[in-house]
Amino acid sequence: MSTPNKTEFTAGLDRLAEELRQLRAGRGSPTLSVIVARAAAMPGTTPLSVSALSEAFNGKRLQRLDTFMSVVRTLLSYDEDGKHFLVARGAPEMEVWRARWRELDHMRLQRSRSGAGIAELAPVRAVSPLALRALADDLEGGYPVALTPIEGPADEYDALAFSPDKQYLALGGCDGVVYLQDPMGNSITNPLAGHRDIVRDLTFSSDGRLLASSADDGTVWLWDVTFRIPVGGSLPDSEGVLDSLAFSSDGSLLAAAGYVGRVYLWDTATREMIKVLNVGQTRVDGLAFSPDNALLAVAGYDGVTQLWSPTAWEVTGRIAVGKCCDIAFAPDGKLFASAGSDGSVRLWDPLASRVGNSLRECSSAATKAVSALAFSPDGRLLAGAAMDGTVRLWNPADGRPLPGSLDASFGEAYDVAFSPDGGLLAAVGDDNSVRVWITPVQCAGGW
Repeated sequence: MSTPNKTEFTAGLDRLAEELRQLRAGRGSPTLSVIVARAAAMPGTTPLSVSALSEAFNGKRLQRLDTFMSVVRTLLSYDEDGKHFLVARGAPEMEVWRARWRELDHMRLQRSRSGAGIAELAPVRAVSPLALRALADDLEGGYPVALTPIEGPADEYDALAFSPDKQYLALGGCDGVVYLQDPMGNSITNPLAGHRDIVRDLTFSSDGRLLASSADDGTVWLWDVTFRIPVGGSLPDSEGVLDSLAFSSDGSLLAAAGYVGRVYLWDTATREMIKVLNVGQTRVDGLAFSPDNALLAVAGYDGVTQLWSPTAWEVTGRIAVGKCCDIAFAPDGKLFASAGSDGSVRLWDPLASRVGNSLRECSSAATKAVSALAFSPDGRLLAGAAMDGTVRLWNPADGRPLPGSLDASFGEAYDVAFSPDGGLLAAVGDDNSVRVWITPVQCAGGW
């Protein structure tokens, strides 16, 4: 099969834009600002902007899948007189447009790979001792060192996770595919395809045998990482978009939650749903089991994090952490961190901080919501990714930021993760590359 060239891809993009313009005309030719307002009022629809709509209708570039489908769904949900009738995300007419996007995205990827070529090998020479000494000095001084970004096949990634055995770096693509790479960025064959929409969260079981993924199509999948195959397809009996996942520390349970105010729990051995926790009329933005499995923390968008006992499945405490986008337990279970929608990062004692008083607040210059948090395996570092495109490191012992900045160069940063040995930090955002840093080394005198 021949590889599509730039002209063919551009022609395909132009055709798709023309079809969008025809759809818009058939729906009464609403203005761009009206389409933005309509999308904002529709549940489960990605927010749109005038600039994104202009690019879509003029064929400037191929939008990410969730943005493109949001445009289509908004147009389909209103007739030419402006009468509203909500079209389901999985409706047949939506699938037609999703297939068109996938065909064009496949063409884009083929063209990108064929044009990449094979780089000439650089002359081999030993790394100089002086260079190694300079590298060590930076790391010991608290300065992370950036590595070459890893470029993947998807247009964007919203989630990533390292496997506990250090073999895989899993990436959740906006095309609904989970890609496996080795930690050095080399692609592994047989990507995990099952979702039909953007992958929102990824998590490995503690033994590295299972990988769980959730997506905007409302499905949760379990994957056998060794053979890179699904474990029986999507998990049963859940409702709504589930964009937060958590394995129990022994891997026997998988929890998932999202927009519907419920937490679903499955037995990973049988794939049977064993419990549904009603957490109230609020979206769930974070889930985390404590390392000893004594608690399941459920962070609601209403600003309250509920602490559930997995023994009796009862609420044993509530902490007013404020509106947050993610939570994470420290490896020893003595702290958990909350990522604020206002850009704050706070640390809490899960057993004592039940009156809303945090132990300490991490200094943060983030101007938008902190979207994800991760503790290093030894608990000495806390990393955060923010929607202003920044990635930061803190010392959890005192809440102070490390002296070295991390130049992520994202417009928005979505997720962050440490390698199992703590030596690498990776982050994803609104482009097709993964940013990777060597993490600082703490000396006896501190950072």
